[in-house]
Amino acid sequence: MFTTLLDLLSYGFMQRAIIAGLLIAVAVGIMGVFALIRKGAFFGDAIAHSALAGVAFGVFFHISPVLSGAIYAVTAAVSLPLVQKKSRLSLDAVLGILLPVSMGLSVLIFSLLPGYQPELFSFLFGNILSVTATELFFLFMLTFLICLMFIWLLEKMLIVSIDSNYAQIIGINIKLVDLAYHFLLALSIIAGVKLVGVVLVNALLVIPASISSQFAKSLKSLLILAPLLAVAITSLGILVSAILDTPSGATIAVVGGLLFALSTLGRNIFGKMAS
Repeated sequence: MFTTLLDLLSYGFMQRAIIAGLLIAVAVGIMGVFALIRKGAFFGDAIAHSALAGVAFGVFFHISPVLSGAIYAVTAAVSLPLVQKKSRLSLDAVLGILLPVSMGLSVLIFSLLPGYQPELFSFLFGNILSVTATELFFLFMLTFLICLMFIWLLEKMLIVSIDSNYAQIIGINIKLVDLAYHFLLALSIIAGVKLVGVVLVNALLVIPASISSQFAKSLKSLLILAPLLAVAITSLGILVSAILDTPSGATIAVVGGLLFALSTLGRNIFGKMAS
């Protein structure tokens, strides 16, 4: 087994996959904490599925599917609060409209394209093992931008996420901070789509933060532990998928689910023993 792992790591495609996975895991792990605090898991899921429409436009017009998916996802994410306000509907209702409409649009566009479309399967369930050097550079720039903006807006994003009324009292521009949050979340999700696909990206967004919340003693430790756990889940999932020749996205999601089950079970057992 050890020899097999060393052999796998000697291949360029595996090295690119590991690096891309680490980059994506850091970005999604960070944003997953805020999604957990804001109780916005469904928001992330809806944006992920809506990104498939942007991918379809990219394939149809022969431009980068990742770029077109990012544009579509970001546009949808930053527009949703305005649509919610104008329509006077709940955010869940607006998301419930966005998700099926975007998915339907993507299916219609792909149905107009001749022949088998491997891009559709790839973006539905992810294929990190096929990441190219160009995509790796794009992911690096994306993660760098997310981390830079995160560091700059960390305190304000935390205050707004925890208590928006207090944030308003101390003069924080809530609309601007929310806009930044939705922008970063959309970028994180579109990066994760390449890794695990639109169907499973929400697992990478939610699971590491959910496991970390069971053990973290403070917000600071949560913000450190969640990305580290996302990195561990992603790396292990990629290696297992390469060894077993299984889809990378599905394998990462299952690994994350198993770790969540084990951590929850272990916490309950040790908690009862301690008491």
